Amino acid sequence: MFSGPQMSRFRLLSTDFDGTLIAHGSDGRCSAAFAEVLMRHKRSGGVWAINTGRSLWHAIEGVERFHAPVPPDFLLTNEREIFHRTPEGLWVPEHGWNTLCHQRHLELFDRSRDLLRRIEEFAARHPGINVVEENDEPCGVITSDEDVMAEFVEFLESDDAVPGDFSWQRNTIYLRFSHADYHKGSSLGELCRILRFDRTEVLAAGDHHNDISMLDGRYAGSPCCPSNAIPEVVETVRAAGGHTASLPAADGVAESWHFFHELEPA
Repeated sequence: MFSGPQMSRFRLLSTDFDGTLIAHGSDGRCSAAFAEVLMRHKRSGGVWAINTGRSLWHAIEGVERFHAPVPPDFLLTNEREIFHRTPEGLWVPEHGWNTLCHQRHLELFDRSRDLLRRIEEFAARHPGINVVEENDEPCGVITSDEDVMAEFVEFLESDDAVPGDFSWQRNTIYLRFSHADYHKGSSLGELCRILRFDRTEVLAAGDHHNDISMLDGRYAGSPCCPSNAIPEVVETVRAAGGHTASLPAADGVAESWHFFHELEPA
C-alpha cells in the first residue's frame, strides 16, 4: 500500500459492473480494496463512470446494493447511453448523444426487418434461444447457456445478408442487437469528448465480450481486466499494453490501479 496522499494518474476510471466489480454469485457489495482506490481517485479529483450493459434503472439498483463509499459520476447504460449524476442524486441523460443513438437504432432496426425475421425463425427452431422484445420489436436474445449463445452468434456471423452497420453486444447468456457505431468504447469516447479528457487519462476495466471495445486501446490508454476475464478479453488487454490482474472482480481492478501507479516515476 502507498503511504501519504496519492495523486491519481487517471482523470477517468471507467468500469464494467457485473463480473468486473461484482463477482458472479457474490453478495453484490463493494470490496475494501476497491473502496480504497475509489476514495483515492475521488480525492485527487478523478471521475468514475460505470459502463454497463444494464438498463438505467437496473444499474441504479445495482449501484445502491454495491454501496461504494462514493457514487459514480456517470452511468453508461445498455452499452450505449450516457447519464450524469446531479448534486441532488438525479440521473440526467446526455440528450444529444442519447437522442441520436435512439434515432439511429430505430432506423437500423427498420432496415433490418428481414434479418430480425430470420433471427426469430432460427430461435423458434433451436430450443434455448429466447428472443427479447422492447416496444413489441426484437431487441436481443437470452440463451439457456453460453454454448447455445456461441451457436447463435455463429449463425449471425454466417448470415451474408446482415447489414454492415448491424452489430450486437454479448455478455454470457445475454445479447443485445445494436448499431455498429454504438458500444461501450464509443460511449466512453463520447464521455471523454464531453469532459475534454484524453484517452491517456483513462483507466478502463472489463471482463467479457461486450467490454472489448473499451479495452483495445482506442478509448482508454490503460486497459485492464480481473483474473476472471474471458480469454478474448485477456488477449485484447495484453495486446493493448494493459494489465491483467491476478485477483478477481473489484479486487483485480484495484490491483490494476496500483500497478499503473507504480509505473509512475518517483
